[in-house]
Amino acid sequence: MNLIERYQFNRTSFQLLGRSLSESQGQVNVVATPEWTVSDNFAHMAGVADDVLAGRLEGVATDPWTEAQVQARRGRSLSELLEEWESKAPAVEELLMPMADQIDPRLVIDLWTHEQDVRGALGIPGGDRDKTLNWIVEQVVAGWLKRIERSDLNALEIEILPAAGDLQAQNDPKTSGEPAGSLRIAPFEAARLTLGRRSRQQILNYDWSGVADPAAYIDLLVVFSPAIQDIVEA
Repeated sequence: MNLIERYQFNRTSFQLLGRSLSESQGQVNVVATPEWTVSDNFAHMAGVADDVLAGRLEGVATDPWTEAQVQARRGRSLSELLEEWESKAPAVEELLMPMADQIDPRLVIDLWTHEQDVRGALGIPGGDRDKTLNWIVEQVVAGWLKRIERSDLNALEIEILPAAGDLQAQNDPKTSGEPAGSLRIAPFEAARLTLGRRSRQQILNYDWSGVADPAAYIDLLVVFSPAIQDIVEA
C-alpha cells in the first residue's frame, strides 16, 4: 500500500466517522486539540485538501498554517465541512498519485491522528488495531532511535508490545546502540504520545526498565510537546 492509498483509506474512514456524527457532537471540545472542537478538526482536514490543491504550502504543518484553515471555516456546519473535504480529497489523491511514496508521510499520520483525536473526545473506539497503525509505529520508532543516537543520552531498547488481543504478534525490540535500559510500549500509545497526545506523567508511567531518568527522553520521543493534561481515550 503506497502513501496515497493509505491517505485514501484513512480519509474514507474519517469521513465515514464524520457522517455518523450529529451537529451537536461537532461542537464537542477535543481534549487532544484543546483549542478545537470536533468540527474544527474536520475544518482542518478540508483546509489541508484545499491548500494542497491551491499550492499554499508555505509553513505546512505549522500552527499558523493549520489555524488559518480552521478560522477560514468558522461558522460552517459539520455537514458543510465534510462536503468540502469529500469534494476535494479525490483531486488531492489524483494530484499526488504520480509521487506515490515520495509524498510527505505526515499527510497520512496527521489524518490518522486527528481521527483518533475525535474518537477519543466522543468515546468512540477505533484505530487501535487498524492497518495504518503498524506503519505509523515503524516511522515513530525509527525517528526515536535516530534522535536518541544523536543525543548525549544512553542508548535505549524499544519494544513494541502486541496490540490488545493479538496473541500471535511478535515484535523484535529495536535499539539505538548498546542499551542501558528499555521502554516497552503498546503500538497505539507509541503513535499517540509521539504527536503530543499524552502528558509527561502518562509517559513516565509507561514500562521503563533500567533507565535512571526517563524524563530526559521525553523531548526526544514527542515531536511537538507533551499534552498539558492527561488524555484518556476509549
